[in-house]
Amino acid sequence: MNVIQKKLVESYATLVMAERMVIEEVPETKAVGSNTYAIRSEVEIEIANRTINAMA
Repeated sequence: MNVIQKKLVESYATLVMAERMVIEEVPETKAVGSNTYAIRSEVEIEIANRTINAMA
């Protein structure tokens, strides 16, 4: 995961966890330059990791 993709995933995860967005509003993929990245699945994983870390 490159820096741009990581920042997008972290930002979307924060918005979803803060209930400013729902996961369905996160795009499945996001084009950055000439590359397309899977975003929603990575956001779901990031949210799961944050939840586990908060409960550990």
